[in-house]
Amino acid sequence: MSQCLPDDAKVLLVRTDHLGDMLLTLPMAHVIRRVHPSWRVAVLASPANREAAEHHPDVDEVLTDIEAKHSGFRALPPLVRTLAGRFDAAVLVHPTPRLALALRLARIPVRVGSAYRAYSFLLNRRLRQHRRGRDVHEAILNLELLAGLGISPPSEVPPLDWEFRQAEEHRVEDLLRAFGLLERPWAVLHPGSSGSALNWDAANYAALGRKLVQSGRWVVVTGTAREGELVAEVCSRIGGGTVNLCGRLSLGELAALVRRAPLFVGGSTGPTHLAALLGTPTVALYAPLRSQRPERWRPIGPRVVTLVPPVGQVCPHCIRERCAYYPCMSRALTADLVWQAVEEIIAA
Repeated sequence: MSQCLPDDAKVLLVRTDHLGDMLLTLPMAHVIRRVHPSWRVAVLASPANREAAEHHPDVDEVLTDIEAKHSGFRALPPLVRTLAGRFDAAVLVHPTPRLALALRLARIPVRVGSAYRAYSFLLNRRLRQHRRGRDVHEAILNLELLAGLGISPPSEVPPLDWEFRQAEEHRVEDLLRAFGLLERPWAVLHPGSSGSALNWDAANYAALGRKLVQSGRWVVVTGTAREGELVAEVCSRIGGGTVNLCGRLSLGELAALVRRAPLFVGGSTGPTHLAALLGTPTVALYAPLRSQRPERWRPIGPRVVTLVPPVGQVCPHCIRERCAYYPCMSRALTADLVWQAVEEIIAA
């Protein structure tokens, strides 16, 4: 099928949801450029995940869909005008009716995506890929879509390519020096999830932080500006030996920080995926929800432990107080249990 595309084809990858989703999509760009070095790769991103695409060396251009969070058809004409006449092929990794229609109205010649959506008729290279009910990782499912471009998908996810910029590296170096962390052991806790996942609570993060401090490590707590109250609470509960970097780092600076971190602990959120993909020893805390199944959504990396509350079931959604295990993230996934995983991954 790739013979239908020109030698200098320009391919658009469409992923307009969250940061973690983008990180699990970017290996597609790596594979495309290894198979077709002369092709150019662009990404249609959301405001929340575009910075990740901008840091990937195989991505030539990043466009932003300002209505990415909406499944309706607002701002559709400007998006169509942005895409029209610019791409030879597009892969709809994050499918919505609006995005499928935009690709069709932009008259992109090759439009790749799933065959099992009500609006799949808007695509012309439809793959018979079932995602629900398969114990296959999201990154592998994304790579399978490359078959629509005539590319045989690899059986394993390639390592994350990330462009570390000198200014970002220097900023992180200066922060570590200012807090005296160049000469002492430390770890990163990332207690927030930007509201995208059921999360471990502040009390447990603080209890884990105190264990880290007692073991001789300082604790760097990170988060977005919107998570300032949560991060401040965690730092306050830990007491001394903490550094609050909430809202002070760009994504590129966060990547530079976690690449140097001896340990990262976080929930089902983009920074946890980033830390794992960069090779940092990572402990990921996931809820027993279908939307967070480790088989599909666990962080990928050489040194990762994913913990789920041992409640013996996978829930379609959280029914909160009506569940006998609620709140399972704080009651069943204790700080002692997570500390045991931390000790094991550090020792390894």
